Amino acid sequence: MRARIAIALLVLAGSSAWGGTAQAPSYAASGWSLGDGDSLNRAAQCRAIDEVDLDWFYSRKDGTVAQGYDDPALVAAARAAGLSVMATVSNWSEVKNGFDPAVPEAILRTRKKMFRHAAKLAALCNSLGYDGVDLDWESLKAKERNRFSGFVEALAADLHAEGKRLAIAVSAKTSEPGDWPGAKAEDWLRLGAAVDEFKVMTYDYSGPWSPPGPIAPPDWIDAVLTFAESEVPAEKIMMGLPFYGYDWSGGSAVGLDWADAQTLIAQYAPTVARDPSGEETFSYTDAMGIIHTVFFQDPQSIADKIQVLTSRHPGIRGVAIWVLEREDPSFWGLIDGLLRSGDSCPQPTALREAPSAVVSECSPALQ
Repeated sequence: MRARIAIALLVLAGSSAWGGTAQAPSYAASGWSLGDGDSLNRAAQCRAIDEVDLDWFYSRKDGTVAQGYDDPALVAAARAAGLSVMATVSNWSEVKNGFDPAVPEAILRTRKKMFRHAAKLAALCNSLGYDGVDLDWESLKAKERNRFSGFVEALAADLHAEGKRLAIAVSAKTSEPGDWPGAKAEDWLRLGAAVDEFKVMTYDYSGPWSPPGPIAPPDWIDAVLTFAESEVPAEKIMMGLPFYGYDWSGGSAVGLDWADAQTLIAQYAPTVARDPSGEETFSYTDAMGIIHTVFFQDPQSIADKIQVLTSRHPGIRGVAIWVLEREDPSFWGLIDGLLRSGDSCPQPTALREAPSAVVSECSPALQ
C-alpha cells in the first residue's frame, strides 16, 4: 500500500491558495502523503491541493527527530507543481504500531526540553527548505494539556521568526475539554490562537475500538465544526476529509483504501448498500468462514462531506485529506469542482462496476 516512488509531477501554472498573484481558489486543500507518487500526481494534475504534508518525521523521547523516509525527487516535483511542502512530525512508533504517548510525555517534562525540541523542528524546516511543520502528536495524556499548549506556542514563535508556518492536527470533539485523554490534552482556544492551520480530524467516528460504522457521518462533522468555529478563527480551520475505510472482523478492524474495497467487491460479489451516513458498506465471508463488514468512501460520500463545509461552514479555510494513497481517481475531480474556483481537472477514465458485484436499490451503482 505504501509504495514509495518518485515521479515528475505535471508543472502547473499559477500559484497556491497560500499566496501568489493568481486568483486564489475558494477553499484551500492539503493532503497527507506517505510517499504515493501516483496519488500526488493525480492531485496535482487536477490542481486539487495546495499543500502536501509529508508524513515522514517522528519525534523521539530523547528530543531528537527521526526521518523514516526521504524522496528528494518527489519533494522537488511537488515544488515544481506549485505545492507548499510541510514536514508532518508525529509521535508514531513503528515498534508499537501506533502513536506513543511516552514521546510527548518525555519532551513536555521540562520547559528546557520543550524549547529545545521546538528549536529542532524549526531547524529541520530550514535545513530541508520546507514551508513549515505540520504537528501530529496524538494520544497525549489529559494532564499534559497546559504544557502541550506551551510547546505549540513556542514552536509557532520559532517558525514564525523564520517565516515558516505551523499546522496542527487535532482530535474531533464537540465541547471542552473532550471525552477522552487525547482530546482533553488539546486546548482548542490556545492552540487555535498559536497556529496557522487548525486541522480537525473529522474522521474515525468508528474504528477498531467500535462496532462497524461510518468513518465520518455528516451530522457529526457538522457538530464538530460548529464547536471549532466557537473556539478558533474560521479562516484557520480545515475539515478532515477521509479517503479511507475499515474492514471489521472478530471484534477489531483494519484500515483499507478505495482500491482494497474494489478488490474485495470483485472477489466476493457482496451486496453494496449505502448507509444512512452516506458511506457505502457491505459484508462478506472470507475463506475461513469469518464474517467481515466494510465501510468505505466513494464519490457520493466524499461529496456529502464537502457539502457540510460549503453549506454549513462556508467561512472555514478548507479541507485536510487523509490520505493520498490508492483513492478513487474521481475524488480529485470532485474536490476541484466543489471547492475550487475553476474546473481544471482532466476527466478520469470511467470506473466500471466490479465484476459480479450486486448493488442494492438504496445504493447507486459503483461508477
